[in-house]
Amino acid sequence: MIRLEGLADVPSLDNEEIIRSLGEKDDLGVCNSENHLISDENTNIYELNTTEYLVEIFCFVGAYQGSYQYLFYDANQAEHLISTLSFTVFEERGGSLQIGETSLLTGALEFDPETEQLMVDRKARGLGDCGSYATYQWQDDNFTLVEYRYKGQCDGVYIPVEEYPLIYP
Repeated sequence: MIRLEGLADVPSLDNEEIIRSLGEKDDLGVCNSENHLISDENTNIYELNTTEYLVEIFCFVGAYQGSYQYLFYDANQAEHLISTLSFTVFEERGGSLQIGETSLLTGALEFDPETEQLMVDRKARGLGDCGSYATYQWQDDNFTLVEYRYKGQCDGVYIPVEEYPLIYP
């Protein structure tokens, strides 16, 4: 592969060009579907630098929150590299939290392009009195879990997600 970085004036790609490239890839399995439509309406693209992009795809909405998938789009290669990103998560199984990996995130998500942090507020039920809160940091072409908070008891008592009990680190 030929790397293109280091060229003096590599122009940024526009969103339409990235979306078109994603639509041409048959093997991405976006949103765990073979035929999920990628469009301007369900895609946010964040420029990490002039040749690398974070692509956020809205997959579907449940009762009160959505599910999203993230891709890394690297135009540094002669043939643009598109990779599915995975996230470290904690899941409740058998009364305890188990660590795992997923490519789909569910909840209210917010990516801050300045700090390159992704915050995920996931409700366990619509009332919002229980659930989880995770923070991921972009580094080395992937997201690393920085913090995970969890309130498993759905007790009718609302507290801010930033005050949920700390599980990780």
